[in-house]
Amino acid sequence: MDQLHAALADPERLRLYARIVLDDLPRREADSAVARKHLGRLLATGLVERLPDGSLRADSAVFRRSPDPVDAHDRPTVPRRLTGFFAHGRLTAIPVRPVVRHELLVHLTDTLFDADRTYSEVEVNDAFRTVHDDTAALRRYCVTDGLLVRTQDGSSYRRVLADA
Repeated sequence: MDQLHAALADPERLRLYARIVLDDLPRREADSAVARKHLGRLLATGLVERLPDGSLRADSAVFRRSPDPVDAHDRPTVPRRLTGFFAHGRLTAIPVRPVVRHELLVHLTDTLFDADRTYSEVEVNDAFRTVHDDTAALRRYCVTDGLLVRTQDGSSYRRVLADA
């Protein structure tokens, strides 16, 4: 429940959430830079979901779910070498050194993407936005490093699994 409180603590994010609940957010506004900035957090906490047609829907069931005490301990933690790049759960900088950047990207793709699922570009951006605002750079680095594979037209992405 703390994540929900934290997600709604920001006044702008709370206003955005209220507009989604009231179905009072035109699509063009939902795609604005201001809305996208806060939308990633709402999507990550489950307060809002993106429907297949791209529209947004508030999910009130998230308030009825009881927190799972084991869940907090099972969450993937940031590898020790990367902790300096994070503050309050957000990535503060993308590492310049290729080896460190690759380790970060492996951590992010393992944490944010399921292996057996195809993601639209919007979904990839929403996932990356939960940790950093430069979604294009993260997406591009993941494709370049072979961690995400993109269809030729750029419309969908899949996580690449390392050979066992």
